[in-house]
Amino acid sequence: VPCADLEVAKMFNPEMMKAAQQMMSNMKPEEMQRMSQMAAGMDPSVMDNMMKNMGGSMPGGGMPAGMDSKQMQDQMKQMGSMSPEQLQSQMSQAQKQMSDQKQYYFNASTMLKNEGNTHIKNEKYDEALKVYSKGLENIVPHSGDDIEQLRLSLLLNMAMCTLKKKEWTQTVDHCEAALKVNTKSVKALFRRGLARFELGQLADAITDVKLSSKLSPDDKTISAELIR
Repeated sequence: VPCADLEVAKMFNPEMMKAAQQMMSNMKPEEMQRMSQMAAGMDPSVMDNMMKNMGGSMPGGGMPAGMDSKQMQDQMKQMGSMSPEQLQSQMSQAQKQMSDQKQYYFNASTMLKNEGNTHIKNEKYDEALKVYSKGLENIVPHSGDDIEQLRLSLLLNMAMCTLKKKEWTQTVDHCEAALKVNTKSVKALFRRGLARFELGQLADAITDVKLSSKLSPDDKTISAELIR
């Protein structure tokens, strides 16, 4: 992949890249070039503030990893000298690189999840937590249905490990992170309910277990917990 493509890929996360391409597809060539030239002439401090304001869309917020505002401006100058066709080509190639990178980390994290599952079967919960945590770290910058499903699975497995280790507060934390991915995750609600019960948070525990039972009425484990 050409160096310029790597620099473009560093500037945007997948959501920003998609939004930029969609915006560019609706622009006339002269509008696209004018936009790049305006960005190229932007004061570094203004660029820094702009990127910080966009921080919610970027892992860690602010400037892309490995870039400061001056480097960002230099890259924008390089982009400003490109023709609209070259700019579109660079964006397309950078997006492909990001897609390939996402697939690489997805595969790596799936392997780590499988390794963690083996540790759980062998009751090696600390080892399982380590590889699950690494799997989560790998996919932090990425998104998509496949990524979110993997993220949910890793968090649920981490909650199972801490539940087995009787680390109730950590279990609640993992379950709440899982519920941010899927608010109706039966396993997250049930495991959080079990942990809350052990923490003495009885009302919240009952609420969690009842809701998990409502979402999965045929689950005998949940039904047994309600009877208890």
